[in-house]
Amino acid sequence: MAQTAPALRRTKISGLGTYVPPRVLTNEDLEKMVDTTSEWILQRTGIVERHIVDKGVGSSDLGKEAALKAIAQAGLTPADIDLIIVGTTTPDMIFPCTACLVQTKIGVPHAWGFDLFAGCSGFTFSLATASQMVATGSHRHALVIGADVMSSITDYQDRATCVLFGDGAGAVVSPPPMTMSSASSTSPTRSMARTAMR
Repeated sequence: MAQTAPALRRTKISGLGTYVPPRVLTNEDLEKMVDTTSEWILQRTGIVERHIVDKGVGSSDLGKEAALKAIAQAGLTPADIDLIIVGTTTPDMIFPCTACLVQTKIGVPHAWGFDLFAGCSGFTFSLATASQMVATGSHRHALVIGADVMSSITDYQDRATCVLFGDGAGAVVSPPPMTMSSASSTSPTRSMARTAMR
């Protein structure tokens, strides 16, 4: 007799938080640093200003601020989180991972976590990974963070790229999962990602 596969659970986002550092780098500022103009930047990128960290501020610091907002919006506490995934191109360091640093900074006692390096797609892949873990029932409250301090690796003499990047973080939290009917055609990853884009 064939065994019935356990039902996956539908995942959704119950909390969202964002954070950017207060210091702003405008197009006019960049005009003084490199051979470019505000009009040139605006026409090609649509960017007017970008936020830049002060010296010594890392991705985990930005991630902490976004995470606390997301957790609070979800009506949870840091103690409720049992998984942290950070999508980043600019980790504070290779080891320990940025997820572990965030865990310490927000006071999560029982979670585990890891960083996911996938460039611009890092947050999307982190979201998909967390969604699958929640959908299988192995975790209840996943915290997913996208955080980068791109100013730490930007060449401000390269006019083609230095106008593009800033620093900031975003975070989402999943609530307790709901049972998903085996007849549903909506995958948990699509459900979670669609909610994030609303």
